[in-house]
Amino acid sequence: MTMPDALSLRPKLSAGPPPAPRIALVDLARGLALVAMGVFHFAWDLSFLGFIRIEIALEPGWRLFSASIASSFLALAGFSLALAHGLGFRREAFWRRFGIVAGAALLVTLATRFAMPPSYVLFGILHCIAAGSLLCQPLLGRPWWLAAIAAAFVGALPHIPAVTAGPDALEPSFAFGLLQHLGLTSRPPVAVDFVPIFPWASAMLAGLALGLLVLSGPLAARLAAMGVPKAAAPLIWAGRRSLPIYLAHQPILIGALMLAAWAVPGLTPALATRAEERFRADCVMECRTVRSAEICAAGCNCILDELRKEPERHRRTVVRGESNRASVDDINEAVKMCFRPAPSN
Repeated sequence: MTMPDALSLRPKLSAGPPPAPRIALVDLARGLALVAMGVFHFAWDLSFLGFIRIEIALEPGWRLFSASIASSFLALAGFSLALAHGLGFRREAFWRRFGIVAGAALLVTLATRFAMPPSYVLFGILHCIAAGSLLCQPLLGRPWWLAAIAAAFVGALPHIPAVTAGPDALEPSFAFGLLQHLGLTSRPPVAVDFVPIFPWASAMLAGLALGLLVLSGPLAARLAAMGVPKAAAPLIWAGRRSLPIYLAHQPILIGALMLAAWAVPGLTPALATRAEERFRADCVMECRTVRSAEICAAGCNCILDELRKEPERHRRTVVRGESNRASVDDINEAVKMCFRPAPSN
């Protein structure tokens, strides 16, 4: 089968040429990205559950680390897309892969919507890979420089003030919300793992451009022939199974840590602190219906002091927030100790 001319702008729309030879170095890079992702998510989980006092999501260094991981996954997805199609377009393979990734993205949204309703993942890394695949599709089988131009355009567009000024003026309309989730406003939405098409899909387009460039010469065959150390075999194995590992790792990590936090609340001092702040705020709000702010503040602090005297009582009433008979009795007992009867009207 003859390869299309590298300068031709006409993609191959048949079943397509066979994929390029598998490059172990790409699998290795994907495996390393998975390890980095696991490190970040483990740190984020520790912060979210209160095992550490650092707010990972707000730390500049950790934010940069997260951005580099997302960029590497997107670039590798674009590079792998080029390898999967050679210098053409394999229609069935493309849509099968797109369906798997889009389905996995939907699964992430539904799972996080159930587990974390206030902060579920509406458009994360898998959503961006699925959408980026649609942007890459017309460029498969075309010259690499077209993908490079597209990457520069998608990456630069949201950073042009004149582009974002129009959408910003539409706030708070539905159109503004849509453009905001595309990444085309100056203020991103409040969301967890938000990876909008603009500018993040530029990394995937850049990876596609690099893949097409590699395929246009002898470098692809040379890279495929390169050996890798035996010690890298686990990373290569993981890199070839990146999607199931991505879907499974976070439920396992956060589930294990939540179990540890529930079993031994003392392991999570920051979680206990946040739980006490919520308990105190709720206590003061309820108390203020019949007493002054000063009395309520002192009385609620007294209740917390009473509950702290017995770790198990503090654990079930404050940290775990249980609403059973035992916790109600614990609170009532502390209230009697700390508050005098409210004045009758």
